[in-house]
Amino acid sequence: MPIAGIPTQRLTSISINTNIDIKPLASLESREVEQLTQERLEELWQQLVENSKDDEKFHDLIADKKVVLKNNNLFHIQVPNLLLDNYLREYQTRILGFLRDATSNDSLQYKAVVVVENVTVKAYLPRDKFDEMAQRNPAMLSLRKLFPDIDF
Repeated sequence: MPIAGIPTQRLTSISINTNIDIKPLASLESREVEQLTQERLEELWQQLVENSKDDEKFHDLIADKKVVLKNNNLFHIQVPNLLLDNYLREYQTRILGFLRDATSNDSLQYKAVVVVENVTVKAYLPRDKFDEMAQRNPAMLSLRKLFPDIDF
């Protein structure tokens, strides 16, 4: 019983055209792997930043990060905390895909390294304030010796 809109003919055979010209993929050995240097890595990183302006989240994530080449197949991306490492993993294929295509190095990998910056603590206590002033001006120590009964 035919259903409206569905053809009633059946396919009984499938034709395979043997005249198709199959081209082999480029051999991996024929691609020349670029020797990666720190300058070239930084140049490629800036290209990636420029190319990512259409994706604001990705651009903001990588724009101010520093990359350090460790060897020809590994580089470090310096991040201030582990949370940004997790965000970088979301874009791992995009980052590595761009860099691998540019260098023809399919074994290129990255590692996010948390770099903790020195945080200066504001001196609140009188002793801390005096120590900070004495560090800037060592003459404060000799002044304190002249007037031992003055409390800092």
